[in-house]
Amino acid sequence: MNKKVLRSMFLEKRLTLTAEEHSRRNEQLLKHCQQFVNSRKSLKTAHIFVSMPEQNEPDTLKLIDWLVGEKQMSVLSSKTFYKERRLSHHKIINSTDFVLNPKGIPEPTNSVIEDPKQIDIVFVPLISFDEQGNRIGYGAGLYDRFLKEVRSDCLKVGMAITPPLNTIDYTNEFDVSLDFCINHLGIYEF
Repeated sequence: MNKKVLRSMFLEKRLTLTAEEHSRRNEQLLKHCQQFVNSRKSLKTAHIFVSMPEQNEPDTLKLIDWLVGEKQMSVLSSKTFYKERRLSHHKIINSTDFVLNPKGIPEPTNSVIEDPKQIDIVFVPLISFDEQGNRIGYGAGLYDRFLKEVRSDCLKVGMAITPPLNTIDYTNEFDVSLDFCINHLGIYEF
């Protein structure tokens, strides 16, 4: 099976989670994300994606409010430029600081573009990941390009509500591996 088939299969599988199971997994995910951030006092600026509930993605809204409110961190999120296959990064003030783009993806309302070199941690969206830190993303390569723009010491942390695969065989030279992945089961370091 190639990545395209695996992506489709795992997206379908994620959609079969009941609302109760999805909620339970997200509560555990949030707890593990907070534990991870609390153990790294030097983190000042985070980049995070905004989840799309209809896709049963990991819920990032409570984490965004916690990072901005309790942790007093600077938090950025992205706007997508599909034709150019790139992201721009913008500061957000809370979990409601978004509008839907034409494809239905939440994007920050702030228009000021921020430098990705200031980011200390990126919470990376994914569909699945393996025990070596490889991930199956959404297939456009947007985050692989973005992760090459951040500092070398910036933490690349996947967020998942699925367990890891043993291995993803279909990686290539453009794929950027994760440093960590956090899911409902715990924190994985690679």
